[in-house]
Amino acid sequence: MENNTHTSKVLIAKSYGPSDVLEFQEITLDTLPQGFARIRVKAAGINPIDARRMTGEFKHAGLPQTFGTEFTGEIIEIADDHSDFKVGDFVLGSGNGFTHATVIDVPVGNLIRRPENIAWEVAGSIAGVAQTATTVLDEIGPINSLLVHGASGGVGSIIVQLARERGITVVGTSSKRNLEYVNSLGAIAVEYGDGLTERIKEVFPNAFDASIDMVGNEQATQVSLEVVKEDGVIGTIAGKPTSSERVVPFWVKRNPQNLQHVVNGIEAGKFTWEIDSTFPFENAAEAYSKILEGHTRGKIVLTF
Repeated sequence: MENNTHTSKVLIAKSYGPSDVLEFQEITLDTLPQGFARIRVKAAGINPIDARRMTGEFKHAGLPQTFGTEFTGEIIEIADDHSDFKVGDFVLGSGNGFTHATVIDVPVGNLIRRPENIAWEVAGSIAGVAQTATTVLDEIGPINSLLVHGASGGVGSIIVQLARERGITVVGTSSKRNLEYVNSLGAIAVEYGDGLTERIKEVFPNAFDASIDMVGNEQATQVSLEVVKEDGVIGTIAGKPTSSERVVPFWVKRNPQNLQHVVNGIEAGKFTWEIDSTFPFENAAEAYSKILEGHTRGKIVLTF
């Protein structure tokens, strides 16, 4: 194993607030721990939870804070004599605390290979949302119908497709401009806003087996309480307090096999993967502001 010294430019926030709290910090990385790979990042997705941590709406660690859960890049050092990976391999996966940085250290067990025909910006945006979506479906268990609030976003887009792959009927809500996209994923698309319950019942009059909220607003909670059967699952990944004890929070569980399944589907053209927009790492503040606006179609990605 080579024992090189590497530096990394890391996105941090020393306080909570809008995107102008973000800054870059240059750090020297410690000796690479056993079982880890050092990655030069090529692209990293931004998820709504990153932006909500920036504003302080969601707090799970103290200040200063770092950001990012998914990435793709090139291995520049590895400390695992039994791994099939080597220096120079292109990989993707989940981070070990943060991925919005130029160089990161990641457990080898979090990595899978990046297929050549998957663009960097796509590869860097898969791991977090793919594993979140599969976690939700696995923990809900066998169902026949699912209501997805916020079906056009990163997690929403893939959970619709994974659910349809399992033979589940899906109704997905979105803004008007994303209805056609949600339909193309295999869901019955319904525009959110006033009168949502009635519009959902028009297209799916039966009670749903389950619902999942990607948005985290009160309308999603109240509508789900009205249209999901009494013993059905009402879940959320938004990480926000809810007004009903029936709403179950789901948290991602890392599973490289589930991630590989989604990557294989994207590589084969079976799953659609939409990139809303990309921003150079230096323009991270602009990217974070955009994700807070909502209404994204697919993923917002930082490129390096």
